[in-house]
Amino acid sequence: MGSGKVKIFEGKTKESSKMMKTYMACLWSFLVSLAGGLLLAWWEYEYHPENRQLWMVPFGLILFSTPLIIWFAIFVSDICSCTEDVTQPGDGSNHEPGKVIKLVTSTSC
Repeated sequence: MGSGKVKIFEGKTKESSKMMKTYMACLWSFLVSLAGGLLLAWWEYEYHPENRQLWMVPFGLILFSTPLIIWFAIFVSDICSCTEDVTQPGDGSNHEPGKVIKLVTSTSC
């Protein structure tokens, strides 16, 4: 009975670790985007009237827009991904490739 509790605990630990990594990735991408926006705002305030330090503009735009593009790509790929679970009917053995091929081809996204 103790091993069942250990497996549940390990499963929850892995889940929470995955969620923590996801949150950290979102936080870092938000901070990178914020840094790009602040760099653009600083250039606008400090250097735009004299058109100096023009290297800051493309650098700031790259920092600002890259995380947004990545978030959009992940969001769209998550929506468009096929999430149907393809399982074997019956005993679940993989010894009949003809049935597996028919099952996979009949299940379309």
